[in-house]
Amino acid sequence: MLTRLAGASVRAALVAAMIVLPAIVLPEISPNAADLAILSAAIAAAFVAFEYGFTTPSLIEFRFAAPYNRIRFALMGLLITGIAFAFRGTVEQTATTIAVSSFAITSANIWDFTGSPLMFFNALTTSLDSDGRVLLSNAAALSLSLTVIALFLFSVVIWMFHWPLKAKNFNLWVNMPNFDSTIGVETQQTLRQSAFLSMIVGLCLPFLIPQAALAFMGPLKPISAANSLLLLWMIVIWCFVPAASILRAIALYKLANLIGEMNLDDEQDA
Repeated sequence: MLTRLAGASVRAALVAAMIVLPAIVLPEISPNAADLAILSAAIAAAFVAFEYGFTTPSLIEFRFAAPYNRIRFALMGLLITGIAFAFRGTVEQTATTIAVSSFAITSANIWDFTGSPLMFFNALTTSLDSDGRVLLSNAAALSLSLTVIALFLFSVVIWMFHWPLKAKNFNLWVNMPNFDSTIGVETQQTLRQSAFLSMIVGLCLPFLIPQAALAFMGPLKPISAANSLLLLWMIVIWCFVPAASILRAIALYKLANLIGEMNLDDEQDA
């Protein structure tokens, strides 16, 4: 029990640190934004501590199927850190900010083609001056590149290694509490259907989120101390939510294959 609580505390502290990090790295933010970051960090840390402090599953999927959640955490951390240093590069030139800005510019060139998700995001920046448009576009392109790299690495881990475990040792109930724990053909079909739906949602969201934001909020306001933190989180959500949906689709499809192998083995044993 003590080991479990210690692990939950460490996870909660890491999540809180990740959420507070932009408020520290960004060149300037308003006091209200800093207070909101601290409050958000406390709420997220409390949720993680309770979620991992109990043995019974609740909301977080694949709690005992590393490195699924670790990759999601690493992706969000990379997105937050990369965007924060890209913003900071406008006022402070260090080795880190120069390297991040260079990668962001390269990413912007890579994603500069018709039909790119970046083009849909750039529709939000029409009201900004040229420097603001370039900065946000580069930050968004940086996030897209980091997301694609993370998805590729996760796919390699899923399909090239024995993730999540040997099929007969994987407990479906504790890792996916919202699914029927009975292993059978129906569960296999449900997992594949859910994987297909998650993949479609993940591929569509990068194009739909900017359109929804444009419809509800209108073009973005110029970057300032009052909204720089908000703009950072908007880019993070734009990339992370679709990526999380695609990661889930990949994991579910792998589980469906594992269940299919288990059913085949059972039939052969019979």
